[in-house]
Amino acid sequence: MMKSIILFEDEHLLAVHHPVAAAEPGAATLVTFSDLTFRPNGTQIWGQEVVSKLGLNAIGFVAKRENWFPAASVAAAAPAVRAAIPGPAVTYGYSMGGYAALKHAALLGIEHAFAVCPQSSIAPAEVPWDTRFHRYHQPALHGAMGAMMVAPGEPGAFAAILADPYMPEDRDHAGLLARAGVHWLRTPFMDHASIWLLVDSAFLARVLERVLARDLPGLAQLMRARRQTSPHWFRHAGNAAFRRGHVAMANRLWNRALELGLHPMVREHDIGRLLPQRVQELRGTGREAQARALAQQQASLAPGDFASQSHAAHALLGMGAVEAAEAPFRAALALRADVGHIYQGLSLVMGSQGRPEEAVELCRRGIEAAPQDAGLRAHFGHLLLNTGKVDEAEAMFRGTLQVDPVDRQALLGLSHTLAARGDRDQAIAVARQVIAEGGTEAGAFLWLGQLLLVIGAPEDAEPVFRDALAAAPELGAAHIGLARALERTGRPEEARRVAAEAAMLLPGDPKVQAIAARLGPPSDTFLEAAAAPPPSGLRRFISAFFSRDE
Repeated sequence: MMKSIILFEDEHLLAVHHPVAAAEPGAATLVTFSDLTFRPNGTQIWGQEVVSKLGLNAIGFVAKRENWFPAASVAAAAPAVRAAIPGPAVTYGYSMGGYAALKHAALLGIEHAFAVCPQSSIAPAEVPWDTRFHRYHQPALHGAMGAMMVAPGEPGAFAAILADPYMPEDRDHAGLLARAGVHWLRTPFMDHASIWLLVDSAFLARVLERVLARDLPGLAQLMRARRQTSPHWFRHAGNAAFRRGHVAMANRLWNRALELGLHPMVREHDIGRLLPQRVQELRGTGREAQARALAQQQASLAPGDFASQSHAAHALLGMGAVEAAEAPFRAALALRADVGHIYQGLSLVMGSQGRPEEAVELCRRGIEAAPQDAGLRAHFGHLLLNTGKVDEAEAMFRGTLQVDPVDRQALLGLSHTLAARGDRDQAIAVARQVIAEGGTEAGAFLWLGQLLLVIGAPEDAEPVFRDALAAAPELGAAHIGLARALERTGRPEEARRVAAEAAMLLPGDPKVQAIAARLGPPSDTFLEAAAAPPPSGLRRFISAFFSRDE
């Protein structure tokens, strides 16, 4: 490869030429357009690795921001680009770059274009149904009224695209581009990631050869055959199957991807994202039993996959299926003994089954296997405290704080330990430090409020409980604490109101219901206000306008 040359640069993009020392007569030039995230870095271009491996004469357009390659800038670069193309050429790009490869091929004097998951436009008026990229639309950069739609003739004499027919956005863009004369090669189940089918440079060379030959049947045959040899097709097809609830099919597809060379960590990453997502979707629609069954099925189908075991175990624990969670936790621990959250989860299983000493011994082993895991150390400290091992708990928390003096979980644990020793003033001081260090979780406020109630400072506890409720309105203990603080400061009616509101909000919380029953119902005025419709926006404005300033 000869020295690279910057052919053109303006405020929106640059065009870089990567010439070859001895190009064969009639050899093609590849003109690439960068994707959404690729940015200028010296003379690097999108697709540079492939260009180098194939020994191609190449020109790369690199956008300086998410601008979809303004036509005026490409037109300004066109004379220099045309001069650097000795023969036939193909424009090539992915997503934003795919749009430009189609939009600007003819403008650059290039007759062939190949695009992966391109947009037909990002202008809201032209594609109102695809909101992914509307925020990047800059009308001033794209001609009259900001119109961007790829028009017939702009992609050159022959243009082809890859797009997934089952992904609504890319499918609809492909349909519009087909009207402009672009040939659509369908890549089912790849979502917006069809570019993974082209990572093999030798295969891409065969694709480009068919594009230059304008051989649509040959291209279609190549892409159909690629599905049987690409680990990424099986990976993404597996992901699509899993999202649709076909768990056994998904695992068969993932296993085939591994056989074809997919790195196991890629599958683990996908499962770690998809399994919790699917469980949450099922639970969100009231299908709790199906969510449990899904987690257990995935664990049984992938006994050697850490992500399947760990995420299934945590999902089951989160659903209260404690006994079912133990087996996948143990399987995950057998696969990787140095992951702190597995010890945490399994110890919670043991604790909920009345096996606290087993939980303690398990976490001791975990600390030895993962000594730097701060979350495990904090969890172990609280476990020690809950089992009456106060000295050991304090040593654990203080040891963590020696490494990180502002570790919020360790500070909160130390506050609990000090309170257990009866040193309530110091416990409060440390709890305040947790919040001062940015510990704005509801649990930190709740603990401080409870401590303040214990020492007889309800007036100080009230705003702290309100902070807890601002962070977590569904936290029953914070409602109870606020009601108690109000009651102890001589404001029983306000306490009744808080308890009544909490009882309506949390009908399944027995402790909330108990304090509401003990305090009794609020006055009729409160009940009438609760039953009345909320005031209109105009009435609220008028009330605020004529009210005195605070």
